[in-house]
Amino acid sequence: MVTVNDKILEARANKFRRICGIGNENAIDFEKLLRSLDVLTYFRPLDGEFSGMALKTKNSKFMLINTKNSLGRQHFTIGHELYHLCIQEGFSFQMCNAGKFDKKNREEYNADIFSSYFLMPEAGIIKQIPEEELAWGGEISLATIIRLEQYFGVSRTAMLIRLDKIGLLRGDYQQYKIDIKKSAIEHGYSTILYDIPEDTKPYVIGNYGSKAKELFDRDKISESHYHSLMFDIGIDVDAPNIDDDGKEI
Repeated sequence: MVTVNDKILEARANKFRRICGIGNENAIDFEKLLRSLDVLTYFRPLDGEFSGMALKTKNSKFMLINTKNSLGRQHFTIGHELYHLCIQEGFSFQMCNAGKFDKKNREEYNADIFSSYFLMPEAGIIKQIPEEELAWGGEISLATIIRLEQYFGVSRTAMLIRLDKIGLLRGDYQQYKIDIKKSAIEHGYSTILYDIPEDTKPYVIGNYGSKAKELFDRDKISESHYHSLMFDIGIDVDAPNIDDDGKEI
């Protein structure tokens, strides 16, 4: 088995992008990606420190994302879990706290590094930085940092770590971590990327509902069990039917 290092992880991230049909300069459509990879993904608010979970069996891949985190961190967690599900050899199950870059847990560190490369490819970053900021003696501006994090859908911290890894930050970049939401607003962006969602209803990307209905139709589970499974993802199958205009049928 090859001992994985950062360069290997970058190569694997770039290769995985190609396999998924994503260019090395493009942002990721996360819902489209998860559907194409047939990863059943459950989004719901959870207590505790962990950001997500990944589970892989012989025939299926499952991901749980904690919506008590900001949207930017949720995106990073998706990239982290995809490392476990699609890249890591012999993987079966892991509870995760993505974005810690903790070298004490090698595979968790690898998953963080992979996610950073996968979500923020160097070619895509370089393309969006003005030449005068890339030039000798130049410096990446706050406006550029915000534009990059908005484009790739990641947190300020994740983007700063990536820029530092590439070698594009000069000196201490802690100043850019101050008043993150305020700086985004001042540059004309919404704060949705940085906000922690309130009262988020559970939702699923994948065929969870179809599988539950199939089990019920085949008499593998009871009607009450089927209703319970659907209610877990925020769907009340006993609710009145609603038409496209929001009126009861």
